[in-house]
Amino acid sequence: MPTDFFSRQALELTFRLLRNNNPLLAHAVKQAIDTIPNVSYEDLQSAYTGEMLLNSQVLDSLKAHTIGKIVSVLTEIGESALRDKNLPPGHMTLLRTLIEDWVQLTEWVLQNTAADQNDRTSYH
Repeated sequence: MPTDFFSRQALELTFRLLRNNNPLLAHAVKQAIDTIPNVSYEDLQSAYTGEMLLNSQVLDSLKAHTIGKIVSVLTEIGESALRDKNLPPGHMTLLRTLIEDWVQLTEWVLQNTAADQNDRTSYH
């Protein structure tokens, strides 16, 4: 997936997976789907197909904590599916790819958000 972009399709699949497993989280994803505009084809420089969103707008909509929670819940769904062997291999591959997309977004968040300059917390 492109570095500064997140796939709308990944958001939509995430919503579908979460709506039965975690309705509140699914609602947050649905709001992001409904409010974040697609990046224009010209801005993508014709390098990518599909509808893409800016990572920064996904972060603004969902916030870092929610993105982390999505990774966690999707991972739990995957672990459960592996344990119960209740997903076909193709679906497991799709779920793995989806989790990887969210992990890449998490890494982008970590690399592109400034540390809080007013944080005076001391860690020992």
